[in-house]
Amino acid sequence: MAASDEQARSWKIQGPHGPIHGRTIGNGPPLVFLNSLLGDCRLFTLVAWLLRDEFRCVLFDDSSLLLPRSRIIRGSVADLVDDLRAVVDTIEDAPISLFGTGLGAAVGIAGLATAPQTVATAILLGPVLSGRLSGPERWLSRIGCHLPGRLGQLPGFRSLMVHNHHSWFPAPDQSRLGFAIEAISRLPLRVAARRALRFDRLDLGLELDQLASAHRDLAILLIDPAARDNPDPQSTADREPAVGGGFRPAISAITACLPSARIASLTGCGPLGCLTHPHRLAKLIRTFLKGQCLETTAIDDLSQ
Repeated sequence: MAASDEQARSWKIQGPHGPIHGRTIGNGPPLVFLNSLLGDCRLFTLVAWLLRDEFRCVLFDDSSLLLPRSRIIRGSVADLVDDLRAVVDTIEDAPISLFGTGLGAAVGIAGLATAPQTVATAILLGPVLSGRLSGPERWLSRIGCHLPGRLGQLPGFRSLMVHNHHSWFPAPDQSRLGFAIEAISRLPLRVAARRALRFDRLDLGLELDQLASAHRDLAILLIDPAARDNPDPQSTADREPAVGGGFRPAISAITACLPSARIASLTGCGPLGCLTHPHRLAKLIRTFLKGQCLETTAIDDLSQ
């Protein structure tokens, strides 16, 4: 991490909804990383470091991370797409490639639909197209928008993170789990709540239709974060995401609209694949973006 911090170039721009902070590392074609639901852009540091010799990796935190507490705004995926456009506008050698996971994958799909001339391709890990929070989840998220403090200050938060995620990480190196917990613990409660509300009533059907009608040959790689061979029955992290019925229906819907989309499995990567298996993920990204032969998965195999 220290070497990456030394080589990375930090920057700040004024986005349409507030300041956007980011960092760039490496040389080559631009590859923009889109944040997931929890944590900040530093969660992508290991993968960006592994790709730095072949790609210019652009990591950034959306403007909601720095919004004054007095400005409590529900927010939407469209806001995050606006931030993405602001970042893309600073990259001179467009078109670019996108990498997103979870919430970032939703932003990637919306960005592809609205700015296809500047985005050449996308790699989406565990994509989602729709979502709806339960009543209690919505209620807690709305309250969280007004609470001070950070996730790590919630009672039992660190224990829950260890319980849900430790078995995804290789046993010899649990330091990456510690890094993930520290990074996610720093996220302000109001930002985490606002991001959660972005999932509520999320519907990217229109954006998918736009892609299908105009860009059916668009190069997209969909990565299925397949479950472990021997999952822990007590771990909630082994369950499929509740959002929109999980990522597999989303993968099916995307491939139905975009026949050119390809599917790959990353068995055992879990929800934090950028840290649990950074080398495998970097190899998958590198192989796809360089147009090399890639071992893909048939859509019918995802349910097995």
